Amino acid sequence: MRMRVLYLLSILLLSACGSPYRVGEPAPVESHGAPVGASRSGDVSDEPEIRAYRPPQQVAVIRTAPSSRAVRNLIARAAAQQKAGDYGGAQASLERALRIEPRNPRLWNRLAHLYLAQQAYGKAEQFAAKSNTLIRGNDALKMDNWDLIARARQAGGDPSGARRAREQARILQ
Repeated sequence: MRMRVLYLLSILLLSACGSPYRVGEPAPVESHGAPVGASRSGDVSDEPEIRAYRPPQQVAVIRTAPSSRAVRNLIARAAAQQKAGDYGGAQASLERALRIEPRNPRLWNRLAHLYLAQQAYGKAEQFAAKSNTLIRGNDALKMDNWDLIARARQAGGDPSGARRAREQARILQ
């Protein structure tokens, strides 16, 4: 009796490993428009046409100035907190503003300046670099970020890296 129960259990376990899909058959394909392999002349060939990726015609514009009143208020609060020596409060205010506008390069730049003032050179460099990735057409902000990166690298003991960052800032002048 015990042997039969073990046999049935093993069959049940093995049947659970099976797949409901048939092996060797391709998945069904729905066609929208021209048949697969259709050329522009309308002839159907055996080989499907592979088209190169084309990026969208318009690139999204990234605002560099804060747009909402809440972000402007948080920036003002962070500046007051930093002036009063409350770096933790200023950091919290800027991070809150970044949750509202995460693609605003000015906010990343301000946070990088705050970390540089706290002698957290790695984070200062990281946030200035993040700001540079978001900037479109604002050379003054890019220059400031490269200058900030140079100062962070110099203070962090990387004079050759600082020299390269200063060169990047000079190129933008």
